[in-house]
Amino acid sequence: MIDLNMLEWARAQFAMTALFHFFFVPFTLGMSFLVAFFETIYVKTGKAEWKEITHFWQLLFGINFAIGLSTGIIHEFEFGTNWSTYSWVVGDLFGAPLAVEGIVAFFLEATFAAIAFFGWKRVSKGVHLSASWLLAIGSNLSALWILIANGFMQHPSSEFYNYNIDTARLEMTDFFALITQPVAQVKFLHTISASYTLSAIFVLGISSLYLLKGKHKEFARKSAAVAAAFGLISSIFTAVIGDEHA
Repeated sequence: MIDLNMLEWARAQFAMTALFHFFFVPFTLGMSFLVAFFETIYVKTGKAEWKEITHFWQLLFGINFAIGLSTGIIHEFEFGTNWSTYSWVVGDLFGAPLAVEGIVAFFLEATFAAIAFFGWKRVSKGVHLSASWLLAIGSNLSALWILIANGFMQHPSSEFYNYNIDTARLEMTDFFALITQPVAQVKFLHTISASYTLSAIFVLGISSLYLLKGKHKEFARKSAAVAAAFGLISSIFTAVIGDEHA
C-alpha cells in the first residue's frame, strides 16, 4: 500500500530539486563557451583588456557552475532515494548514459575546471585556453548524456531494450540505438541552443546596463559584440530546432 502523502512529498522534493537545478544549468552551458571565446580573443590579441573581460565573466560563470553542479549531484541521487522501484526496473538501461556522463563528461569538466579557475598564474596561455575549451565541451557533453537518459523517459522505444518478465527489469539490446534516438538528439540540440541564447542575453543585459550608466564602456562594448554574434546564431538555431522538436 503506497502512502499517498509520502508519494506527494517525493514528487515535490524531486520537482523542487529539478527546478532549482535547471535555473543554473542553461546559463552555464552557454557561458562556458562565451568565456572560452573571450579567452581565445585574449590569447590571439595579447591585449590585457580581453583578459579582464574573461576574468569578469568567468567569475559569474563559476558561481553558477558550482551551484548547478551541487544541485545536479543531489538530483541524481534522488532517483534512488525517491524512486527506488523505478531505478530497479530501468537501472540497467537508464543508468548507462548517466554512468557515461559521470565517468567521461563530469570528470572532464571537473578536472579542467580546476585549471580554468585556478591556473591563470600556474600554466601557460595555451594550456589554460585548452582547459577553458575542454571545460565547455565537458559541460555540454554532460547535457548530452543526461538528455539521452531523459529522451528514454519521454519516449521509451522498445528498439533498444527488452523487458525480462522473470526479473521485472529492462535489458538493453542496442546501446547505439539508445544514444541516437531522435527524441534525445533533438531535445539536446534544442536545449543547448536555448542555453546559448540565454547566456548571450545575460551578457548583453549586463553590458547594456553598464552602457546606460556610462561605466566601463569599452568593456561593455566588447562583451556585447561577442555576445550579440553568439546570441544571434544560437537564437536562429533555437527557433529552427524548436519547430523540429515540437
